[in-house]
Amino acid sequence: MSDNNFIIKLHSSDERIFKEIFKKYYLPVRSFAWRFVKDNDIAEDIVQDCFLNVWEKRLTFNVITEIRSYLYTSTRNACLDYLKHEQIKQKHAIHLLTTASQEEEQEYILEEEVDALIHQAIGTLPRQAQKMVIMTLNGDSNLEIAQKLNVTVNTVKSTKLKAYQILRKRLRNVQWLLVLLT
Repeated sequence: MSDNNFIIKLHSSDERIFKEIFKKYYLPVRSFAWRFVKDNDIAEDIVQDCFLNVWEKRLTFNVITEIRSYLYTSTRNACLDYLKHEQIKQKHAIHLLTTASQEEEQEYILEEEVDALIHQAIGTLPRQAQKMVIMTLNGDSNLEIAQKLNVTVNTVKSTKLKAYQILRKRLRNVQWLLVLLT
């Protein structure tokens, strides 16, 4: 079927015609997009958006005589827009990295030091308490911890309570740092 016939039938909002257009042009247009962006997922997204545009604008296609040309042109433009946007994002990221203030660097260093002190303190706990605290930090609930370690929920609660008391004593000197970081 010719592009002109496709356009005429698209005006009737016949989804079967749209599917035919999709089958006929999707793979070549996606390959065309890939040559620009060098990423299959992004090429697919761009081409799907272009096809969606065809469907959404099907009633205004009086001026367009060739769907093929429209798809390739809109895909090329969308790829170029994507590449420009990516280039701007890269420039912005580089700018942020090069202009990071010493204050941000110091804050990061401080966070790393506090994190190291906390992990060091956790390392001094009894083995079972270490596991439970680490599992809690990883987001596990008391029930999940109990199931994984084959103990009761009450054992988890009491072990964690004792572990937190020990950690508070050992980290008493760094509590002021924790306040600064929050």
